[in-house]
Amino acid sequence: MGPIVFRYRSRELDAQDIAFIRAAITQHYAKGRSHISRVLCKSWAWVQPNGKPKEYAARDLLLRLEEKGFIELPPRIKRKNKLKRKPFDQIPIFVKEQLTGSIGDYPGLSTRWVTSQDSYLWDYLVHHCHYLGLPKIVGEHLRHLAFINGQVVACLAWASAAWKVKARGQLIGWGEPTKRKNLHLIAKKCRWFNTGMENPGIHLGAFLR
Repeated sequence: MGPIVFRYRSRELDAQDIAFIRAAITQHYAKGRSHISRVLCKSWAWVQPNGKPKEYAARDLLLRLEEKGFIELPPRIKRKNKLKRKPFDQIPIFVKEQLTGSIGDYPGLSTRWVTSQDSYLWDYLVHHCHYLGLPKIVGEHLRHLAFINGQVVACLAWASAAWKVKARGQLIGWGEPTKRKNLHLIAKKCRWFNTGMENPGIHLGAFLR
């Protein structure tokens, strides 16, 4: 491998890598950026721990390379969506009853992953109930709903960890090689809040831990 000319997270690129990317862009120019990112993932066997291609990372790498003048990408096939975010005016069907007492009074607490059927409900609740609103989650992530007796009482979201967090690095004490190997074992908390804001007596944090 020749001298490193560009670094992106754990991937180091030399002049030969840049030449390969330029050739891939030339060959697949008409098929667009997403297709080129998939070509890179396949050629480099660049996959997530679950085996899926790191398409988002590949697209982000291409954009960063273009910003630095290493490559020139084809124009977007689809215009970037700059429309206003959904207002989530349509109220989904869900149980909303006042809960009283303490968390120990409700033995029926359960959680489940958010599926396509639950996605709008999760988005709606986070959009309207969380003070930061609906997050834009990219890459690997998980969303959960927590229920008590069939009623949604909390929304949670986790995403892949950021590459650099100074305080985290100081706490764990990982060197660069260890971080590259183990970073996928860490999740970042994106959202965690109780939906029953009108009843501050119901706190789920300690229970869900």
